[in-house]
Amino acid sequence: MSERSRRAAGAAALLAALALPLAAQQSWRTMTSARQVAGERRIAVDVQYGAGRLRVEPERGNLLYRMEMRYDESAAQPVTSYDRAAGRLRLGLDNRKGRRGQENRRGEGRATIALAPAVPMALNLSFGAGDAEVKLGGLALESLTLSTGASETRVSFDQPNRTQARALKLEAGAANLVVTRLGNARAQRIDFEGGVGETTLDFGGAWTRDAQATVNMGLGAVTLRLPRALGVRIRKDSFLASFDSNGMVKRGDAWYSRGYERAARKLDIQIDAAIGSIDVEWID
Repeated sequence: MSERSRRAAGAAALLAALALPLAAQQSWRTMTSARQVAGERRIAVDVQYGAGRLRVEPERGNLLYRMEMRYDESAAQPVTSYDRAAGRLRLGLDNRKGRRGQENRRGEGRATIALAPAVPMALNLSFGAGDAEVKLGGLALESLTLSTGASETRVSFDQPNRTQARALKLEAGAANLVVTRLGNARAQRIDFEGGVGETTLDFGGAWTRDAQATVNMGLGAVTLRLPRALGVRIRKDSFLASFDSNGMVKRGDAWYSRGYERAARKLDIQIDAAIGSIDVEWID
C-alpha cells in the first residue's frame, strides 16, 4: 500500500470513529399522549418547549389535550403531567444535562400540542429557539403568558375567544414575533415586552370591550396594526426610538386616532421604548 493510500485509509478510519459518538448521542423517538375531558371546569396549562418546531392549536375532538412529538431521547424527554385535583397540566420537553439536542439545530425535533377549546384555561407557554405556530382562536382563554426566545413565532386569534381574558402577557427575546387579530382575544389588558428583534402586533378582530395595552421595547422594531373603527390613544416615553404616528392627531401628551371620541370601542396604548422604531399601520 502506498503512503497516500495509507493516509487516506487512516483519515477514513478517523472520520468513522468521530461519527460513532455523534450517532450514539442521537436516539430518535416519536410519541403521542392524550387525555379525555372528564368534567374539568377550569385548568392551568403550562407548556415548555426548548427548541425545534412547535405547533399549538385547538383540539377538534373530546380530548383535554393531545401531544405528538418527535425528539432525541439522548438529549431530552417528554413531559406529560396532570394533577386533576389541582387542575394543573404540564406538557412539553425537558432537556437533559442542559443539552439543546442535535435535532433542534437541524429543525428535526417537533411537537404538536392540541388543547380542549371548551375548557376555560390559564395558559403559560414558553418557547426557546426555532419555529412556532400558535393558534389560539376558539379556545377559552382566561389568561395567557407567552414567552419566546431566539425564534420565529406566529400567534393568531383567528376566531373569538370563548370567554373574556383578564390579561395577555407577551415576551420576546431575540425573536421575530407576529401576533394577529388581538381583538378576538377579548382581553382587558395586553402587555408586550421585547428585547431585540421585530414584532408585529395586529389589533384586528371583533372588539367587544375597551382595553389597555403596554409596549415595552429595548432594541428593535414594533409595528402596530390598528383597525380604523377602533378608537386608539397612544402615549409614549422613548429615548432614541422613532415613532411614525401615521395619521394620528396629537393632543397634549397623547396621539389620537381620527374619530376617537365617536368610536364604540377604545384601546389605550402606553409605549416605553429605548432604541428602535415604532410604526403605525391602519387596517379595515
